[in-house]
Amino acid sequence: MGVKDDLLEVPEREDGGQTAYDRFDYQTAWGLARLIELHDHEKNYGVAFEFHDDIVTLDDADTPTKVSFYQVKTRKSGSWSFAKITSRPVVNKEKKSSFAGKMFDHFVRFGATVEKLVLVSNQPLPEVIVVHGEKCFSAAAETKLKKFVSSMATEIVGFDEVEHTKLFFFAFSELNLTNYEQTIIGKIADFLERHIGPHVPPKPFALALNNECRHRAKSLADVTSFEELKGSKFVTRSDMNKWLAHVKDQHDRRPEWSSVLPELDMPFPQRTKVGRAWRDYEVALRSRPNAATIAFIDRVRKILNESLDAALSINDVLKACTSKVRPVVQTWKPGCDDFFVMAVILYELQR
Repeated sequence: MGVKDDLLEVPEREDGGQTAYDRFDYQTAWGLARLIELHDHEKNYGVAFEFHDDIVTLDDADTPTKVSFYQVKTRKSGSWSFAKITSRPVVNKEKKSSFAGKMFDHFVRFGATVEKLVLVSNQPLPEVIVVHGEKCFSAAAETKLKKFVSSMATEIVGFDEVEHTKLFFFAFSELNLTNYEQTIIGKIADFLERHIGPHVPPKPFALALNNECRHRAKSLADVTSFEELKGSKFVTRSDMNKWLAHVKDQHDRRPEWSSVLPELDMPFPQRTKVGRAWRDYEVALRSRPNAATIAFIDRVRKILNESLDAALSINDVLKACTSKVRPVVQTWKPGCDDFFVMAVILYELQR
C-alpha cells in the first residue's frame, strides 16, 4: 500500500483528544514552527497533530510518497543520551518499549513509506548534536552508535544497523521551555511580515493557528477517503494560503464609522452613543487578541449571516439581530449596554 492507503487503514495506537486553549503547549508550538518553515521553503506539505505521533508530516499533501514522524519530549534539565532513549522501563516485572522502540514501531506499521523517525526536544543529544538543528543518529561516533544499535537489536528482532539506523534523527529545538510561547509568536510575526507585510498583529493569527491545530488533534471522525482524512487531520499549504489571505483581508478592511453613519435611521443622541461604542469595541478587539475573541467574532458573524437575506437595510439587521447577539456580546464583555451590542453588529457587518 502507498502512504494514502496506509494512513487510512493503519489504526492509531492512541487517541489525541486535544482541545483549544488560549495558550500553546510545547509540542503544538514546535509543530507550528515546523509548519511555517515548510511554508517558507515552498513545500506542498501536510502536517498532522496528534495523529499516530505528536507531529506527522507528508512530503506532498496531494500525492504523498513519504511520511515522517516526530515525537516531542521536553526536559527541565539534563541532556539526552542513547542510553536514555533505549532504556526500557519495567512495569509489573515486564519490560516495556523504549522511546526508540516506540518510534521504530512506525516503521513496523508503515514500512518503506517512512522517511524519518525524529525525537524532538528542548535539550540536546550530545552523542549526535549539541547545537540547534536536526541530525541523523548515524552522525554519532562509531563506538557510541554501536551501543545504540546493540540495544535496539536486543529489543527488536531483526533490527538492521544499516537499513534502520539511518531512519533515526534527533531535533534539538530552539524553543526554550520557559519562553516558547513568546518565541513562536515572534516567529509568526516574522512569517506574517514576509508573506503579508508589516503591521499585522501576530497574536490573533497565532492563536487562530493554535486552535486549528488543536482542532485537528481531536479524535479522528470516520473517513472513507484520503481527501476526507487530509481535511480532518492535516494542515496543508492550501489551508495556510487561505488563512493568510483571510487575515490580510481582515486587516486591510477595517471598517470606518463614517461608512455606517449615513445609513443609520436613529435619533442623533443614539447615533452618537453607538459611535462611541464603536470606538470602544475597536479598542477591546486590540486589547484582547485571544481564542475567546476569535470564537466570539465567529458566533456574531454566524448570527448576522443568518439574517442578511431577509434584511433590506442596516436598521433591519439591527432589529433582527440585537436580541440574538446581546447574550453573545455580554458573555464576551460583561456589563456592556445595547449601544455596544449594536456597535459590534455594525462593525462585524462591515468587515
